[in-house]
Amino acid sequence: MAKTNNIRLLAAIMFADIVGYSKMMQDNETNAKALRDRQRSVIEKFLLKYHGQVMQYYGDGTLIMFGSALDAVNCAKEIQAELRSEPTVPLRIGIHIGDVVYDDEGIYGDAVNVAARVQALGITGSVMISGKVFDEIKNHPGIRVEAFGEHELKNIYIPISIYALADRGLEVPKQSYIEELTGSSQKSIAVLPFTNFSSEADNEYFSDGITEEIINTLTKVKDLRVASRTSVFAYKSVTKDVRDIGKELNVSTLLEGSVRKAGNRIRVTAQLINADDGFHIWSENFDGEMKDIFSVQDEIALKIVTRLEDSFTEQEKDRLYESSTQNVDAYNYYLQGLFYWNKRSPEAVKKAITFFEKAIHECNTYTNAYSYLANCYTYLGTIGHMQGEKAFTKAEKNALKAIEINNSRADSYIALGFVNLFFKWDFYTAESNFRKAITMEPNSSEARQALSFYNRIVGRFDRMIRQAEAAAKIDPLSLPALLELGRSHWVVGNYEKALNSFNEALDLDPLFRAALEGKALVYMSQKKYDKALRAAKKYIDLIDSKYKGGSQLACIYALMGDKKRTEESIELIKKREKDQPNQNLTLDYAMVYAALGDKDRAFKYLNKAYKQKLGSLLLIQTLPVIKNLKGDPRFEELVHKIGLPKESKVSLNAH
Repeated sequence: MAKTNNIRLLAAIMFADIVGYSKMMQDNETNAKALRDRQRSVIEKFLLKYHGQVMQYYGDGTLIMFGSALDAVNCAKEIQAELRSEPTVPLRIGIHIGDVVYDDEGIYGDAVNVAARVQALGITGSVMISGKVFDEIKNHPGIRVEAFGEHELKNIYIPISIYALADRGLEVPKQSYIEELTGSSQKSIAVLPFTNFSSEADNEYFSDGITEEIINTLTKVKDLRVASRTSVFAYKSVTKDVRDIGKELNVSTLLEGSVRKAGNRIRVTAQLINADDGFHIWSENFDGEMKDIFSVQDEIALKIVTRLEDSFTEQEKDRLYESSTQNVDAYNYYLQGLFYWNKRSPEAVKKAITFFEKAIHECNTYTNAYSYLANCYTYLGTIGHMQGEKAFTKAEKNALKAIEINNSRADSYIALGFVNLFFKWDFYTAESNFRKAITMEPNSSEARQALSFYNRIVGRFDRMIRQAEAAAKIDPLSLPALLELGRSHWVVGNYEKALNSFNEALDLDPLFRAALEGKALVYMSQKKYDKALRAAKKYIDLIDSKYKGGSQLACIYALMGDKKRTEESIELIKKREKDQPNQNLTLDYAMVYAALGDKDRAFKYLNKAYKQKLGSLLLIQTLPVIKNLKGDPRFEELVHKIGLPKESKVSLNAH
């Protein structure tokens, strides 16, 4: 397969995003799309002037590359000024500068990830920039900024300095808003250099040493962010309001103090100060002898930590738990839910729902639990194991809740993308959300799997393979990633590679049903029907149902020309349908009749699936045995009605 060479360069990256777009789409889809189109029109209006290039549209967002930070900043200012006029578009913009790589699929790199994170800290009408961008523009006249200090951002390994453009007409978020989003100052402290009050000036080394040792002690405390020695010693001998220092260092508390040393006696005075208002949280003297200095340091650190813990509200604690909860019960339920979700079988996914719901009950801000709960409902609705409207309504509700809690996590956008895809058949928005997930977290195996699956549906098989390989490379021990890779190779006829991926998954979990099913599909495609039967029967033995296996066996028997056993299997499907009326078996019938060569009845059920808007119908171009119907005008008509683009030119071989 041809692949465009990667191009690497240094660039300024702008990430623009409409605030609350998902909610707008729910309330008034026509109006939301009109605002989205206006945003794009205004952006494109200024791109030529500032030498910018749109690299990717994300539905409600836009990713743009510039040759210089100054061009990016000036362009952002003009975009926001234009969008303030009616009809106003609630846009926020983030800009960062750094190395990027791009090819025919899009643009990647840490600079893209940082720009997206910086943008997410903004509010309607704001332009947020990183410290690197500020360094590039700070000497240019006429540009005003407000500093918010350093912040730790998701999946960024070093703290990033955050600024907002503060020119007239631009909105600037409050410090507290930034702190709430990042959580970076909720448990944070700066230990200012202690003052030497000893009679001998040479004892200053001792007061500096006390400062450093307290910093070192506090850095060992879990979940407490401590400003570095380099940062705090910049304020030595500087007279400045502690509130300004707290803002510049982005900390919620400051420790200042003094040291008196006389002979072997020492007195350390320390005050813990609230950086917001400058009021003392506590003040205390510590007296001892030189031999006690280490215990004095430890005592000071212990008191600081105790007071910081006491100052937390329950609401603040909840915010800390929103992604990786500290609620042990919630975490255990989530892990159990993930265990069953990764099995990718209807029975297991139903169990996963129970555990994700329990996790949310224990911690109602558990973002990932909401995302995976949405995925579970989408899965069941797509394969017909839950009534579609009910399943997708629940899925959308939980996906939107995940984004409401934290709008910068990949899992949230993956969940919403699957709802867009299988519930609304909105291919453009689904792809936008999957790509947005990758932008947020480039090393998310789940996001790569989602985009691979999407490309399989729309027939872009070269991109399908590329994303599936990336997902497995990121997480080589992931059963779902190996499953997606195996299915992708099967689709394009790489049968040996497909079997290798399925076998790797089975080496990890011999009871992984989806991989056994995958092997059966490969053998069916190779017309090795005896092997297909053995693999299918192994898979069927793992199903807990008295009507199991009818659909799988009927297709194989039909391809073998065994009409008697095919009819027996069809009767089993009918009994299952009667006994389990909430399940949708329409596509099962379509596949069996396609395998039998009964095109009229196959299309009867395919059109019924279309009217029901059964999500799994979207896989029509790669469903096993359905390929027997290709070439029939009714097949192309159905593909057109669904809205799928024409199939990729990549060879599918025989399925």
